[in-house]
Amino acid sequence: MATTESDSLLGRKQLHVAMFPWLAFGHILPYLELSKFIAQNGHKVSFLSTTRNIQRLPTLPSHLSPLINLVKLTLPHVQELTQNAEATMDLRTGETHDHLKRAFDGLQPEVTRFLEEESPDWIIYDFAPYWLPSVAAGLGISRAHFSIVTPWFIAFLGASTDDLINGSDDRTTAEDLMAPPKWVPFPSKLCYRKHEANLVMDLIVCL
Repeated sequence: MATTESDSLLGRKQLHVAMFPWLAFGHILPYLELSKFIAQNGHKVSFLSTTRNIQRLPTLPSHLSPLINLVKLTLPHVQELTQNAEATMDLRTGETHDHLKRAFDGLQPEVTRFLEEESPDWIIYDFAPYWLPSVAAGLGISRAHFSIVTPWFIAFLGASTDDLINGSDDRTTAEDLMAPPKWVPFPSKLCYRKHEANLVMDLIVCL
């Protein structure tokens, strides 16, 4: 692994970090900002997303572009998915995310091949690729989940980490989300409105 002169003087190794966000620009752009922060510290970044999404990214600062490699992935064809849709912003009004999620899961072989060939030190991934942690672990690659959502949003999804992982939440309809979570230990009237509950339920169902 190459190191810069300043890193050598400090005895630091230049890391290679792969980034793999969900196919929504509300996720892609925060991951890109984190990529720039990592590159500012002298590390190499491989930013993985689909071809159209890479093409729509803002221009990288010239002093960071040598350290950030934009890796274009080919989104597998899913017949029911809107033509040329590669991000949630491309979906038709009222169209759910499940077809896009199915196409996203189809990226597993290409992402696995990238990890096998490039052997990054770390991969930082989003909520969607449930299959990625075990793939990275099998290749000896360190991994971390970067959540772009706020703690209160996560608190609404489950009482504990174990509940989130095991799917033990018994709420199954949008109406269930329109009342305060039963595990909140203090009086609260905070809950989702109907259109918000429908959106969250759509995301939960497609995972």
